[in-house]
Amino acid sequence: MHYLKTNLNWEDFFLQESLELEEKLPNFDLESMRKSKIRLLLENKILNWAKYESWVLKNLGCASLKNGVKDDILKNFITNSQQAFEIYSNYDFWSEDLLPIFIWQNQLIVFGLHYDANLIKIKEHIFILAPPEVLTYFAKIIINKTDSETDELDELEQSFSKTNSKIEGLDLEIKAPILNFKTFNNKTPQIAQVERNSIWEFMQERHEEYSFEAKKQFSAYVVLKIENNTTYIFKMDNDLAKMALNKNSFNYNLHEDNPFARVFRTGISESFGITQLNLNIENFKYVCVTALKRSFQVVGFLVGFKESQLSENDQNLLEELAKESAA
Repeated sequence: MHYLKTNLNWEDFFLQESLELEEKLPNFDLESMRKSKIRLLLENKILNWAKYESWVLKNLGCASLKNGVKDDILKNFITNSQQAFEIYSNYDFWSEDLLPIFIWQNQLIVFGLHYDANLIKIKEHIFILAPPEVLTYFAKIIINKTDSETDELDELEQSFSKTNSKIEGLDLEIKAPILNFKTFNNKTPQIAQVERNSIWEFMQERHEEYSFEAKKQFSAYVVLKIENNTTYIFKMDNDLAKMALNKNSFNYNLHEDNPFARVFRTGISESFGITQLNLNIENFKYVCVTALKRSFQVVGFLVGFKESQLSENDQNLLEELAKESAA
């Protein structure tokens, strides 16, 4: 996404407010002193949020959250924000003022009090201006999480799906993405679980058919499932299943640098030599990996192995199978 001025410094524009803050700093307690200046300005009403928001939108060209987004709406982001934070945890610039919230169409959605130039390191990202109270809400969940909060979040994960019905949270003064989430209340956690598992029930039912189609072009076919940011074998074609393979050899950590992590982050299929996976299976030399998605979220992979060079048609075949399973 193109932004107008990514090197903005709010202190250059709000001089009077900055001076007023400097005068009041000696009166703040130790906890407040740990906060950023922009947060202190906004939380203590030294700088009016509407004034600041207007300035950021005009100069940066980003979207912002509408005022007064309720907690029951924010709760729908909990699972997604935890996952986004885990995936992008290798970036060291996250703070209470800048947080990864979820991944939308292979782009990282970031909520923040101001645009951080470090975000340029993440090619596909969308910055959305968010008020301090919203960022505090998510910071407690994904940065400052306590044991008691962990139990509470586990319950929430069973009660809310990760994707799909409309959420009204964006100030659309400029064109911004329409974000979709399905909401399930605490009385129907089993519904959310059915939605989450349905793709795997489908893959189970269609495995023989999909294997047959995949084997028309590939020497071997594997379905991997993501659990706790690691890939595991869900299904493989019958010929491959008969081999004495170590199934743990297909366990890849999505936090590490490997082809599966790349496809997970981008959602884009990749073809490469099998040596990149540190595998040695029969005479297979090439691998094609396609993301298996539920709505916009990557939940697994379809993997095809081949002895000869891969073609565009090979990749298209896996992508068609993946699209059908996500329908």
